Amino acid sequence: MTTTTEPVGVLVRRWRERRRRSQLDVSLAAELSTRHLSCIETGRANPSGT
Repeated sequence: MTTTTEPVGVLVRRWRERRRRSQLDVSLAAELSTRHLSCIETGRANPSGT
């Protein structure tokens, strides 16, 4: 198992950019708003496990 100290938002943004996916595309697939995804990526919100 790999351990990282980077915030989850940074990891999500890197994952999304490596795959050339827009926030809209990822938010639709994850069934959340683009605003919430943006807040997660910038660290203004934390993702929930539900």
